[in-house]
Amino acid sequence: MKLLTRHEEHVLLTILKLEDNAYLVTIKKYLEDHTSKDLSFGTLYVSLQRLVKMRYVRHYLGEATSKRGGKAIKYYSITKAGLRALEKARQIQESIWNGFSQLAYKVQDSHE
Repeated sequence: MKLLTRHEEHVLLTILKLEDNAYLVTIKKYLEDHTSKDLSFGTLYVSLQRLVKMRYVRHYLGEATSKRGGKAIKYYSITKAGLRALEKARQIQESIWNGFSQLAYKVQDSHE
């Protein structure tokens, strides 16, 4: 299993949270709202394509609407492999962060 970058982790979690409303625009907005970082559509699209290639995400086309000039929206959903990759990322983070509070307290005490 390929380890996720932090950005890929955020994209997967966003798709999971948006459920049936996960498409390029809503994913971008959610990520920008929660990370306070500007994100280009191109950067996000490349990340989504990479996650599809890794089989962590799949995409499907919604109904075409006149509002979009007859174009269908491409929706994204997380796969079981994507869920496993997120679980692995969470385990790694918890392992690395384990003991942070005690260690940070020691550092603060030693610099007073």
